[in-house]
Amino acid sequence: MKTLLSLLLTVAALHWCDAQPPVVEKVAPPHWWVGMKLRTVQLMVDGKNLRNVRATSSSPFIKIITTHSLENPSYTFIDLAIERHAKAGAYRIDLRSRDGTTSFVLPLHERRRSLEEHQGFDASDVIYLIVPDRFVNGDTTNDSIAGMPDTSNPEHPYGRHGGDLRGILSKLDYLQDLGVTTLWLTPLVENNTTTASYHGYAATDLYRIDPRFGTNDLYAEFVREAHRRRLKVIMDHVNNHVSIHHPWIKNRPTPDWLNGTPEQHQRAFHSKVELHDPHSDTLTKQKATRGWFTDAMPDLNQRNPFVATYLLQSTLWWIEFSGIDGIREDTFPSIDNEFRARWCKAILDEYPRFNIVGEVWVQDPAYLAPYQRGSFFPAAFDPQLPCITDFGLFDAFMRTFADTAGTIEHVFTCLTKDFLFRDPTNLLTFLDNHDIRRIMSTVRGDAKRFKLALTLLLTTRGIPQILYGTEIGMTGGPDHGRLRADFPGGFPHHTRSAFHAAERTTEENDAFEYTKRLLHIRKAYPALQRGALVHFKPSNEVYLYVRTHGKQNILIAVNHHKMKQTVNLAPYAHLLSDVVRLRNVLSGEEWDLSTHPALVLEGLTAGIYEMVHESL
Repeated sequence: MKTLLSLLLTVAALHWCDAQPPVVEKVAPPHWWVGMKLRTVQLMVDGKNLRNVRATSSSPFIKIITTHSLENPSYTFIDLAIERHAKAGAYRIDLRSRDGTTSFVLPLHERRRSLEEHQGFDASDVIYLIVPDRFVNGDTTNDSIAGMPDTSNPEHPYGRHGGDLRGILSKLDYLQDLGVTTLWLTPLVENNTTTASYHGYAATDLYRIDPRFGTNDLYAEFVREAHRRRLKVIMDHVNNHVSIHHPWIKNRPTPDWLNGTPEQHQRAFHSKVELHDPHSDTLTKQKATRGWFTDAMPDLNQRNPFVATYLLQSTLWWIEFSGIDGIREDTFPSIDNEFRARWCKAILDEYPRFNIVGEVWVQDPAYLAPYQRGSFFPAAFDPQLPCITDFGLFDAFMRTFADTAGTIEHVFTCLTKDFLFRDPTNLLTFLDNHDIRRIMSTVRGDAKRFKLALTLLLTTRGIPQILYGTEIGMTGGPDHGRLRADFPGGFPHHTRSAFHAAERTTEENDAFEYTKRLLHIRKAYPALQRGALVHFKPSNEVYLYVRTHGKQNILIAVNHHKMKQTVNLAPYAHLLSDVVRLRNVLSGEEWDLSTHPALVLEGLTAGIYEMVHESL
C-alpha cells in the first residue's frame, strides 16, 4: 500500500513539475466586425500548451460554440457566434485547462459604410498592374528590415529594389492623369523568405503587410487615397500556396495541413485542360489541384476544414479592413474545386458589388470558359467566379504581333468563340503582364505595331489591363527579374524620371502620349467600354468592328498590313444608313460620307471613328 501511494505521489509530483498553463501568442483573425453577414467566426490561436483548453466568454454578444482540441499543443481553434445586435468593443475570451487559465481580447469593430468601397470593376475600367517593389521607392528607411534576411539589393534582378506603398501613394495623381481607373498591385503580404521575396507570392503571414512595403494601416490609407481620386484597387491574393518558410511548414497545425509534406509531395500538374476533359481520370485531375506550385511554395490543403475557413476569413478580413474593390486570385485552377466555389460565393454574398478575377492560364477558349460562373458546360461545381483572365485573346494577340508574318485573323477567330462564355464582357484582357514578356519587347521595339496592339486592346470587348511602364514603352527583359524592371525615376539612384515629360526620351514620350490619348478616348466613349461588338472577317489584314452603346456608335478600323490601304465602306452601308459624317477621334479629322465613302489607312495604323448621325 505504501509503495502504491508513493508511486501516485511521484506521478503527481512529476505532473505538477511538467504542468504549464496555456499561452496565447497570436490570434487570427485579430479582430472582426459587428454587422457582417458572416457572424460565425473561427479563431486560430497560436501559442503553447493549448491542447484540451476550453474557451469561455462572459459577454452576451459572443457565444462560444466549440473549442477544437488538436494533437499539436501549439494551436487550438475556437468557433464562436457574434450576436446579431452585438456592439463594437473589446471582449475577453478565457482559455482554461487543468493546468491554468489565460485570456485574450477579441476586438469587434464598427463597419465603415462608404459607397466608395467594394465597388467592383467591369468593362468601364482599365487596370494598371504594378509590381510594388519595382515602381517607386517612397520610403528608403524600410528597404531592409532586421530579422528579414532578403535585404535591399537593387542591382540584382531578383533582389529587393525598395519600391513600396509610400512610393505608389506619391504617384496616384500621375496615374489618375494617365487615365487608368483601377490599380492591381501584386501581393503585399509578408514574404519573409531568403530570396526573391520581392514578388509577394510566397506568403509567411496572411494577415500582415510586408514591412518593406509598409503597414496594414498604410495599405488602408493607400486604398482611401486611391478612392479619393476615383481609382479602384484590386488586391492580388493567393489561396493555393504559401512559402516554404511559413511557420506552418515547420509546425503544421494538423498532419494534413498541406497537400503532402516537405519531405514527400508531388509537383503541380500545370496543364489545366484535364480538369474539364471528360476523358481524364480522377488521379490526373487531382494532380492539377494537389501538387505543390514549386518546392519552395507548398500547396495548402483546402479540403481540411480549418485551412478552408482560415483562408476564407482572412480574405473577408482584408476586404473589410481595407475597402478594396476586387481581388485577382492567383493560380485559380490549382485550388480545390469545392473550396474555390465556396470562397467566391462567400465573398460575393458579403460584397455584392465586388468582382473577382481568377488567373486561369488556359489559352483555348473551350477549356477557359468553364471556369466562369454560370458556365454552359457541365461541371461538378459551378466555380462561382465572375471574371477570368482571357489567355485565349492574349494568345491571339501574340499570334498576330509576335511575328511580323502573323495575321490579324487570329484576333477575329478568337472573338468568334465568345459564345462559349457566359459573360464575355467580364474577361480580363491583356497584351502582357508581370509573368509575360512586355508588348514592346514582343513587337521588337516597333512603335507602330505597339500602338496597333494597344488600340486593339483598348477598343475591343472585355476589361483591359496594362502593365506598369507600358505607357513609356518599357521593354523589360527575358526573365521575371528583368521583365519586372524598375520604372525609370522611381528610385533614389536613378538619374532621370520618366514620370516627367522633360526627362523622357523621344520614344518614351511618343508611347506615353499615344497611350494617354487612347485611355482618355476610351473613358470618354461608353461604347468603347460597354458597347456591343459587331465585327467583320478581316480582308487583306484590315479588321473592322463597331462598338454600339445606345445611340453611340464607334467604328474601329485596323490596318495590320505594312502598306497604305483604302477601305471601301459600301459593304457596311447597312450600319451607316443614317450616318452623315465620320469623326476620327484620334486625329480630330472629320469628313462627309457622301463625298468620301471610304477610309484611307496608312500601313500598321488604326482609326477610331465616331459615327455622326443625321439626327445629330
